[in-house]
Amino acid sequence: MHDFITACIKGYATCQMNKVNTHLTKPPLFPITPTSDLPFQTIAADFITKLPLSQGYNTILIVTNHDVSKASIFIPCQESINSKGIAKLYAFQVFPHYKIPLKIISDCNTQFDLAFTKELC
Repeated sequence: MHDFITACIKGYATCQMNKVNTHLTKPPLFPITPTSDLPFQTIAADFITKLPLSQGYNTILIVTNHDVSKASIFIPCQESINSKGIAKLYAFQVFPHYKIPLKIISDCNTQFDLAFTKELC
């Protein structure tokens, strides 16, 4: 009887329209597409925090090339660093070799990305 009722309900358009959706739709993902063949044009920035103090630093800023080679640059810093400080570190450590990136990927909020880009430019 259960199979018969299920088969009948699947056939009715009004039942299908009024049925509660138990499988919610997922938001669309935006794939990271390559922007250039040059290194460090799309970068991913992340931190390793809560490290023991070493030469006055307790955090590592990781700048990863996302397009070409997946190479990373590790820059020591303090955990209390802000976006202006990160822009200074990037300007002295990465910029002389690879210039300004076209795209920045980070798990920080958009205000951080904006302040970083503004200070870097």
